[in-house]
Amino acid sequence: MPAALALAAATCMAALCGAEQLAAVPLTPASLPPGRPLHILVLGDSHTAGDSITGALRDALQARLGNGGRGLMPAGRPHPGVRTRGVVTAMAGGWQSRGLFGPQAGEAWPPRGLTGYTLSAGRPGASLSLSTDDRNDFTAFGLCVAASPAGPRLALSIGGRSQTVDFSATRAGPVCQRFTADAPARSARLELLAGQAIITGWWLERPAGVIVSNLGVPGSQLQFLGRADSETMAAQLQALPPDLIILAFGTNEGFAPTLDAARLEGQIRDQVARLRALAGPVPILLLGPPDAASRNGALMGNAPGSAVDCNPAILNGPGRLPVAGIDIPLWNDAEGVLAPDPVTLAGPALRPVRRGGLLFTPPALAQVAAVQRRLAGELGLAFWDWQARQGGRCAAVKWTQSYLMGPDFIHYSPAGGAEVARLLLADLDAAASGAAR
Repeated sequence: MPAALALAAATCMAALCGAEQLAAVPLTPASLPPGRPLHILVLGDSHTAGDSITGALRDALQARLGNGGRGLMPAGRPHPGVRTRGVVTAMAGGWQSRGLFGPQAGEAWPPRGLTGYTLSAGRPGASLSLSTDDRNDFTAFGLCVAASPAGPRLALSIGGRSQTVDFSATRAGPVCQRFTADAPARSARLELLAGQAIITGWWLERPAGVIVSNLGVPGSQLQFLGRADSETMAAQLQALPPDLIILAFGTNEGFAPTLDAARLEGQIRDQVARLRALAGPVPILLLGPPDAASRNGALMGNAPGSAVDCNPAILNGPGRLPVAGIDIPLWNDAEGVLAPDPVTLAGPALRPVRRGGLLFTPPALAQVAAVQRRLAGELGLAFWDWQARQGGRCAAVKWTQSYLMGPDFIHYSPAGGAEVARLLLADLDAAASGAAR
């Protein structure tokens, strides 16, 4: 192979690869899409669900380009790990939640879409409501349901205006409908009047600006997106079309004791192909997993020799969080997965990670990133090396001591989320200007 061709075929090793795939993402006022908000859709795990990173990205872009609305969200609060920043929700009347990850997640019904969750109720009087702060008022409210010959029939109130909405349909299937408010509103409420209500998401919108929809399922992996119903996804993508899709998976894959790289590659190929078939030629950005650390020796998997001891990275001195005695439950033996939210997760007791000894970055995280990086080049995607931009292996220890990450060395504080968003936006801006590093 000629040297020039060999060089072209080499895998990009920069912090941001495939920058040319993002050059058309409108990040300046002059480039915003006409007649609608710019929509950045983020699909991921607990990092996305917690909204510390996506929320900071939303704040920064809306300060620059205008507030286009809070975007697509799971209806209600189906899981305590899902944060509805800027929006307060309430549920009454026996709603049942089903997600893409967790108990009964593999069952096809009720359908779930991009939001990762469905709320179901069959008793008249069951209600869902939301209210926003001043900054997140909206001029349009969107609702996605599973329509059927039996409805549902709902009473819907937006601001001070009420109406009855009948979702009865001759053929069962997903419907997403936008309702315009008479004036900027700060509340919406729906109540089941008849039929079976299956709510797959709702959204808040303004005429122009930026929307960043954070659709994360704590504990999830990219493979679980395959459980989402394609028709429901298509309806949501058509109702609120994205200008950029960010896939923020990899942490939970990298915290498994063993990683099947070939299987992961197949999952990435399958889900990217499906998103492109449903959303069209939208730029897609893969986020590599961030740096993280653990004392759980089981996470070394089949590659114990590649585990680097992060204890030397611990910084001593006043004002730094000590890490020697931290004992956080991380591993759910029953499900064989990383606990999605060590603070709020309800369920079986989790096995605590052993104190002391080796503190290391799970080797599988690097394997995940390597697969993502290579496939980004092959599939025409962009790839962002989150771990490298964070500072490389063992950076999570320093971030924890600086109160940018939590004591589990995985999740981020608001300040840490803002710093990740700053780094990502700087690289997106560089890509848009043609000067990506």
